[in-house]
Amino acid sequence: MKSDESPRLRRLPVQIILVLCLFVPMLVSSFPDPSQSVPGVRIPGEVASGINQSARSLLSALSQEQREKIHFSATPGAGGSEALSNWSYFPGERPGLKLNDMSAQERVLAQRLVRSALSDTGHLKWNAIVALEDVLRMMSARDNRSGKPDPSRDPGLYTFAIFGDPAADAPWGWRVEGHHISIKFLLEGDRVLSSTPAFLGAAPTVPLMGPNTGTELLDEEEELALALMKSLVPEQKEIAIQQGELPRDVVTGPGHPGAPDAVGIRLDQLDSSQKILLDALIDSHLGILNSPIEEAEKTRITDANLDEIRFAWWGSLDKEMRHAYRIQGPTFVVELVRTAGDPGHVHIVRRDPDRDLDGSPLLQHLQQAHGE
Repeated sequence: MKSDESPRLRRLPVQIILVLCLFVPMLVSSFPDPSQSVPGVRIPGEVASGINQSARSLLSALSQEQREKIHFSATPGAGGSEALSNWSYFPGERPGLKLNDMSAQERVLAQRLVRSALSDTGHLKWNAIVALEDVLRMMSARDNRSGKPDPSRDPGLYTFAIFGDPAADAPWGWRVEGHHISIKFLLEGDRVLSSTPAFLGAAPTVPLMGPNTGTELLDEEEELALALMKSLVPEQKEIAIQQGELPRDVVTGPGHPGAPDAVGIRLDQLDSSQKILLDALIDSHLGILNSPIEEAEKTRITDANLDEIRFAWWGSLDKEMRHAYRIQGPTFVVELVRTAGDPGHVHIVRRDPDRDLDGSPLLQHLQQAHGE
């Protein structure tokens, strides 16, 4: 009996192996690749490591009390912390550690964290917007009958927060936010899972006092758009200029995730020189990011259907008057609104509806991945 069963026992694994060789690859291929199921952009490992190290350096320099304020241990998107997804560009309290609650050396480390993900241009814009709070404080004291400044106008109120563990393999993120600034990143290894919604604003756009007196802020984003509008022939302007009510503010601001209806002139309706202007305008918005992140985000835009990118304009073609524009493609939305003419007041928001941290398929994936 043993001699009869032995060949069959030896042959059975071979038969199973043959079946597995045929069907397992088919089964495996049917499962989604986790690295592809989450929309994100890859960056060089040394860049990701630099951001990671900057966050860890800041955390290690803080006291236990400070870490309790700045560090949210819950993985972003996995429940337990809504601080990363809730955002605002208005003055006021928000979760995290204020610059006012940091020592001079700790502020240096906080600046290094900002520098690790932003370009030189982006860092200059960040510092200029923060410095505007001093200008607004001086203006409030001048306009106040008592001569006392508005306490909400304070560059020390900008607040940092770190989410998750920068030293772990799981997703982690950081955010800096305050009046007219909301900058955030969610990373996992060498991938930037999200850098949106991102917001910058300035009022006044040309400070009349302070360190940046006479220097116009956020001007490139307006000048290039105006140059594009002025290059359009009448038939193109009829498509680009929207006749509806001029937006009072960005329509994709806090509490308004997702993509609005696409309107305006399509990229394939522009001539070659106009396409160059539109491309430069998109670059002006991505240009706050450091080069590797900017290039990765730009590739995500260009890998989609470029002909579906639209540019729409509302309001006056006079730079000093109220106006707005929107650039929208399959993977992004950018808005600029000049809410007031003199003194200038500009709001800019950039979104990626599939990756926004205030409501997107990305958050749903992270919640499922972490069992929430």
